Amino acid sequence: MTQHRLTATLLIMTALSAPPAQAVQQHRVECPTEAPAEWKLPRPAPLAQAAVLSQPVGQPIDASAPPSLVPDRGFAQGSVWHNVWIMGDEPGWEHYVDCQYRGSQQILRLKADGLKQCEQTARPYSAKQGVADNAVQTLACD
Repeated sequence: MTQHRLTATLLIMTALSAPPAQAVQQHRVECPTEAPAEWKLPRPAPLAQAAVLSQPVGQPIDASAPPSLVPDRGFAQGSVWHNVWIMGDEPGWEHYVDCQYRGSQQILRLKADGLKQCEQTARPYSAKQGVADNAVQTLACD
């Protein structure tokens, strides 16, 4: 095979093996952007609040005072606020993510054991006003 054909073949193989530019990153655990349909909330019912919990294995979670962790980092990037929790495999502890949606006091609790990090985003954010009341929020963990 000539050098030109070899180069062309390698370029085609590279292009075919690359993920599409519009591919959506999948996270191991994430709060859905809208409340579960079975909750029958008026739409839109976006994510309004999220928390990362840590609880000793076998202990019930006190709904009136859930063991929410303080983020390890919080920072602004442009008009987006980020909260980041660094997690690890701690023997004897379980982790959860709580997702609460606008218009509801219900909590969607997701198991989050074995994850390394959770990141919450909220936009719009400004240094002067903080996170807007109607901010679009996400929480994803890997």
